[in-house]
Amino acid sequence: MSPEIPGPWPGPDYTAGANGSGNDGVEIDRRGVRAVSGKLIQLAHDGSDNSAITHTQLVMGFPWEFPNDLARCLHGAGQSVRIFWNDLHAEIGTAGVLTERACTRYDLVDNPRLGDMPFLEAGSEGVRPPDRLGERPSIQFGGPSRLYPNGSEPLPLVVDDGVERVTAEMAVTSFYRPSAGDGIPAFLEQLIGSLVDVANTLPLRARDLHDAPWSGETADLTQRALRQIYENVIYLATWADTLNAACRRFLEVVDWYVTNFHEMADPNRRYWDELLDFGSTADSRTRSFLRAANLQFLEVFDMIPQPFTENLPGLMVVDEDLEWSRYQVWWHQKYGSAAPNLRSGQQWVEEHQRLLEAREAAERTYG
Repeated sequence: MSPEIPGPWPGPDYTAGANGSGNDGVEIDRRGVRAVSGKLIQLAHDGSDNSAITHTQLVMGFPWEFPNDLARCLHGAGQSVRIFWNDLHAEIGTAGVLTERACTRYDLVDNPRLGDMPFLEAGSEGVRPPDRLGERPSIQFGGPSRLYPNGSEPLPLVVDDGVERVTAEMAVTSFYRPSAGDGIPAFLEQLIGSLVDVANTLPLRARDLHDAPWSGETADLTQRALRQIYENVIYLATWADTLNAACRRFLEVVDWYVTNFHEMADPNRRYWDELLDFGSTADSRTRSFLRAANLQFLEVFDMIPQPFTENLPGLMVVDEDLEWSRYQVWWHQKYGSAAPNLRSGQQWVEEHQRLLEAREAAERTYG
């Protein structure tokens, strides 16, 4: 059973003027703020260490395509969840590193921005936070995905193709008997539990920053980012919980299918028994049974959530990425009309134009 998902942001809005909790002017206790930033970085590291969380494929191998497509869709949705999950933890880690960096800056009054991440490393290792005083080991977390900071990804196509072409022979030949290892992807429930832990922790870190004390426009930007990250955590946890319910129902239908197939379809009955059914055939009984299964799989299809959309602050956006994004959009706008699939090219431009606008807005807001 998935843990209870928290509700909206539980504490005050610590940005200036919100609920009377903001303070005028600038105040910062560098040691206190740096201690909180280290906790944010550790939170990102702990959450992104998901090597023990595996995503297994759902049951496939049915004599008609609809449940096979459905299994692929559920599996693809789970992979998309992991992408969003990684972006969330990388954003939390970036917030921690930028907050630590802010502790050492003296220009925050005149230029209240958090700035770009100064510790980007080549390869797939992501971002490595500073360790100036040797107070903690170096830890790493992944960088942004192709959906960052506000992209969405369509789910794999699922089409109800019906069962009218399936014969009893086809159904028997391809009858699936799940092995003992089949089951709901365990990673979904572990992931939801991880997100709930993050959701319960982020408001505490926001309060710690406020009480360090740290106030001023740069502090307000950090608080704004943490609250937006929290809202994404709750959104993804709810989305994953809905997907988990669809996966559970899928496996219930599979169990019903496996348990009742031979009894209800009875495709191997003797010829004399066929005659006593006054025209009923193995094929017709099989299709009747599969239609009943198909209706239940349609219930699963209706339970699948709509594709999610990330809505992260964009703390990982850097100037170099913006230049490359602008160039990509410009190139496709100018030369994309020559692509074999014009519609696909237009869709690409629209999606990346939206990503570019979000990245430019993040750069204007956070620096």
